Amino acid sequence: MQSRLSRGENHSHMRGKVPVEERAIPSAVSQEQHGRQLYGFARRLRDGHNRSRDALSLVPSENRLSPLAQLPLQLDFYNRYFFNEDHDPDFWQFRGGESIADIETDVAHSSLSALSDAQFVNLRPVSGLSAMIIAISGMGGDTGSTVVCIDPASGGHYATVDVIERFGFVPATVSVEAGAVDVDGLRKILTSQNVSLLYLDLQNSLHLLDVAAVAACLAEHSPHTLLHVDASHTLGLVLGGQVPNPLELGATSFGGSTHKTFPGPHKGVLFTRLPHVSRLIKDAQYTLLSSHHFAATLALGLAAREFQHFGPAYARQVVVNAKRFGAELAKQGFDVARCTNGFTDNHQLWVDVGDPATTNKLSGALAEAGIRVNVQTDMPGLSGPVFRLGTNEVTFEGASETSMVLMAEAFAAARDGAVDRAARIRSEARRSFESPYFFPDTEQTG
Repeated sequence: MQSRLSRGENHSHMRGKVPVEERAIPSAVSQEQHGRQLYGFARRLRDGHNRSRDALSLVPSENRLSPLAQLPLQLDFYNRYFFNEDHDPDFWQFRGGESIADIETDVAHSSLSALSDAQFVNLRPVSGLSAMIIAISGMGGDTGSTVVCIDPASGGHYATVDVIERFGFVPATVSVEAGAVDVDGLRKILTSQNVSLLYLDLQNSLHLLDVAAVAACLAEHSPHTLLHVDASHTLGLVLGGQVPNPLELGATSFGGSTHKTFPGPHKGVLFTRLPHVSRLIKDAQYTLLSSHHFAATLALGLAAREFQHFGPAYARQVVVNAKRFGAELAKQGFDVARCTNGFTDNHQLWVDVGDPATTNKLSGALAEAGIRVNVQTDMPGLSGPVFRLGTNEVTFEGASETSMVLMAEAFAAARDGAVDRAARIRSEARRSFESPYFFPDTEQTG
């Protein structure tokens, strides 16, 4: 089949953005040249991987996989479908995963069910946004019903309103301040519209979400409304017992992505204790996605089983480290946003380092020193670009409060133009790491 590029379509918007050696190879290139180029790509991938393992990542929406959890992604199961969740001997339409299917149906389900204290666990979403789409589609009710979410200006997810509209529901937003939903504003919506679902999608916050107050408001004014908590950012803190379980606070269901504070693969998960809600979710999931990325689901199961052992200590240390890192950055003269109880109640820290040029310059200097930060421009209550930092990945790797002190020193060195010194301190910080919150290699897992 002739490619789009070979038909002469205009791709001027991509000019200058792809290195010459990475562009499509003309047919006249020899097999030997083609092979050399591919091996060059392989070397670059390995080199980049090695640099990543040495770098310190402070991106709050990312984490790493343990060696054990990473294993399925390197094996043949990455290429396979798996649909026979009931192990029906007459339903093996795809047999590639038959020999290890129990790692999904038993290990992943049982571990995540125990961690969430939820009988019903849906492992099919392939990302946090996929979980959002399934939850809203499944629990949104009849076409024309109102679905309420959090105003993006208050920390809500950027895509939620659009997803609500695309499924034929009517979106309404409520504001959040210091983790508390505007209950008066919510009450007005509940008493004036047919609200089928309240989707609490707080992603950018230094505070924990007050789910109980929202559940109480629904119980009084709209008891038929379902309450879903998108806990993508705090999922590891919830499953590790550091943050209250939304189901205990009155939520109908909760879930989100599995690669932020939870150290799993890029997937999503949904939890509920209610059979009819589980059915709504499963019916929507059945038609909204086909492959649920079998190998990633196996990886999620292994990560969850490890998390049963390491999770509580890890989740506790994530918050301890975030609070200490905020304090140390402030000591170094950085403008660190504060919440009611200090610098943060979770894994996130927000740091205003100046205008866009200054912010990008410092981000680049830190990257050169081996420290990766996340720049955001739409944080609640802040104007302009800021660093949105997270202590989740470095904590998973073993970072302690001592490590936080050193990393703050590295930030200061990079700010002051001493990139080489920042890199040396970064190396010292990594050497200060204690035992990671996972089994170091697959051999030790038995």
